[in-house]
Amino acid sequence: MANPSALLIHQAGLALGGRAILQGINLDLPPGQVLALLGGSGCGKTTLLRAIAGLQPLDSGSVQLDGRDVSALPTAERGIGVVFQHYALFPNLSVRDNIGFGLQARGEAAAAQQARVAELLALVGLAEHAAKRPAQLSGGQRQRVALARALAPHPSLLLLDEPFSALDESFRVPLRRSFRQLQRELGQSCVLVTHDRDEAFELADQVAVMFDGRIEQCSPPAELWQRPRTRRVADFLGAFNRLDARSAPEPWRRDGGCWIAPLAALQISSPDTPAEAWRFAARVLAAHPGRQHTSVELQAWGEQALTLNLVPDAPAPAPGMLLDLALPATALQWLAD
Repeated sequence: MANPSALLIHQAGLALGGRAILQGINLDLPPGQVLALLGGSGCGKTTLLRAIAGLQPLDSGSVQLDGRDVSALPTAERGIGVVFQHYALFPNLSVRDNIGFGLQARGEAAAAQQARVAELLALVGLAEHAAKRPAQLSGGQRQRVALARALAPHPSLLLLDEPFSALDESFRVPLRRSFRQLQRELGQSCVLVTHDRDEAFELADQVAVMFDGRIEQCSPPAELWQRPRTRRVADFLGAFNRLDARSAPEPWRRDGGCWIAPLAALQISSPDTPAEAWRFAARVLAAHPGRQHTSVELQAWGEQALTLNLVPDAPAPAPGMLLDLALPATALQWLAD
C-alpha cells in the first residue's frame, strides 16, 4: 500500500456493562499529523485511545497502523508510544535511564541505546539534567522526560492522554508549543486526548469532537471554528452566538433551526455597519472584565441570550442599558434542528 494512513479506524464499537461506549467510530489520520480527540468527560475519548493502544479490546470494527491491521495484537506489538497525564516515570531511575528503559527492555545494543538517549535528551532540552531523578525536576521537565521515553523506540504512532493538564498555565502553554515544534520536526504521527479546546486547536491538524461515544465532526481546526456542522458542536466550542431562527425578523426568519455567528462578529451598530447586516437591540444583563476582553451578557427579543466581547479598555455598559447591535450577513450560518 502506497503511503498508508498512520491510523485508520473503521466502524469501531465497544460496550461495557451493557452500555455503548464507542459507536461506529471512523477515523483516518495521514502520516505526520496530529489528531485531537476533543470532548467532555464520559464522551469516550479516553476509551478510544485505550482501544488504539490495545489496552481495551473492541467488540467490532478494526484498527490499522501504517497499513497493518493491529486489532488483535497486544500493546507491545503495535509499535506505539504513550504519554500519560501524570508522567508515570520510575522514581528510582535517572532521567537518562527513564528515557532508555524501553530500549533496554527490547535488548537493543548498548551503543545504540546511548546514542538514541543522547539524541532525545538534546531534542527535549534536558541534557544537563540527565543524571537527575524525577523528584529533582519540575512538572514540565518530568513531562518532557515522559515524552522522550515514549519517542525512544521510534513509535509509528504516539498517543497522548491529557499530557499537559496537570501543569500550571505558565508551564503548560510553552510546553505544548515546544511539543508542536518537535512533532513537526520529527514528522511524528500523534493522537491527543484533551478536553481543552485551545490545546486541541493549537496542536492538532484535525480535531474530532465527540459526544456519547460518537464523532460528531472531524475537521481541521479552522473549519471547525468557521463551519461547525451541528448545533451541538457549535455550543460545545463556545465561540458562537446562537439565535433562534423562528424568532428572527425578516429576511432571517425560518420555520426551525438557528443562526450562529462567531462571537467576534457581534458588534455595536455604527454608521459604518453594512446595510445588509442584521440589526437588533439587546439589553445588558452583566459585564465581566477580563484580560483579553470584557464579556457582556445580553438578552435580545424574548429570552435570547447573547455575548458581546469588547476590547479591555472599552467602557463596560451598565446592566439594563439597551444596545443597538449588528451581525454581518457574511458571518451568519444557519443550522437545522
